[in-house]
Amino acid sequence: MWIRIVTIVFSGMFFMSGCAVGGYRASKIQYQHRKWDDTTVRKVAARKVEAGMTSDMVRAALGIPDSISRDGDKEKWGYAIQVGDYEPREEFVYFVYFKYGVVVKTAGDRSKLAYLSWYD
Repeated sequence: MWIRIVTIVFSGMFFMSGCAVGGYRASKIQYQHRKWDDTTVRKVAARKVEAGMTSDMVRAALGIPDSISRDGDKEKWGYAIQVGDYEPREEFVYFVYFKYGVVVKTAGDRSKLAYLSWYD
């Protein structure tokens, strides 16, 4: 009896964690951006940003940047985290560089932006 209950509980937890990781987020992105192909939707859902993506794709993947700087046809988006306990300050940890609205490169450590998953 207990083994059956434990098996059902763990199966449910496994199923729900699978849905939470990619399923719900990916389906939400697919619904909002119907013209994007499945590969792009999966990358955006996994918060992966790479060269060739548009600013809309980056915004869907990472959210609104903490800073934007422009220089002619070039743009740089910065994503920051709060560091420090006593006097918290903003520290930029990830950057996305655009030319003509398309990603040309990224820099920094995207894994430090783990807080992003809390909002989905």
